[in-house]
Amino acid sequence: MRGVGGLVFRRWWFVRLLSAPPDEPGRRLPERERRELVLREWEVLRERLARIAAERVTAAGELFRAAELRLPAEASASGAESPADSAARTAYLWALEAYEAAGRLLDQADDPHTDLPDLAAAVVLAEQAVERLAAAHTLYAGARPAPLAVRCFYNPLHGPAVPAAAPDRPGKKQRQRPTRGAREAAADRRPACRSCRRAILAGETPDVLPALLPAKAAGRRTGPVLVPYYTVPQQWSPWSATACGAYDPDAPALVLRGAHHRHPPH
Repeated sequence: MRGVGGLVFRRWWFVRLLSAPPDEPGRRLPERERRELVLREWEVLRERLARIAAERVTAAGELFRAAELRLPAEASASGAESPADSAARTAYLWALEAYEAAGRLLDQADDPHTDLPDLAAAVVLAEQAVERLAAAHTLYAGARPAPLAVRCFYNPLHGPAVPAAAPDRPGKKQRQRPTRGAREAAADRRPACRSCRRAILAGETPDVLPALLPAKAAGRRTGPVLVPYYTVPQQWSPWSATACGAYDPDAPALVLRGAHHRHPPH
């Protein structure tokens, strides 16, 4: 799994632009100018993430063609399918569904309702499809596959989550802490990649994946606003509680039946 968050987001760097121009630090941007800036930055991020999603889906498709798993019929002439074949078939079919779902999300990239989490879900599902394809081959060979990577909750485009109380830097020995403070507890609350965990421990905002909320949905007279994707109510987004599908094995089926189309009121 390759982290791509650093290519797209950088600790809400655009938020500073929304409060005051560089040459007039004491004056807030007019509402219309602020709204135009939010939409402009969101569109730039969306275009870049769409390109990344296209790269991931294309790469996954090429891998599926090169590493197609040719399974026997579901049951042999002598009876039931072997446990290894059954497990490999389940993993392979899930991988195919995830790849198809990623492509479906990518096909909707130009839809005006498509938000950054939708495109992040395309990346997540394409990468998980590849992981599950590898697992299917391993199972079919009679071996035990490695556990699937747990993705960062704060930004599923980042690298894999690190274990709770992991050292801040790779190779650094972990010192035993007699007590856990509020920051340690906050860092352990959700799976986090190394950089997000380090930010939380330092009392900083992690490099979260943003989502666009219209003014009405955000409870504002004017809008829209950029918010952390996981703060969007679940009735408006299927991705807010599942790290863009990373924690939900039913995410591919959800997309394929079109149940991911949930939009906040405009």
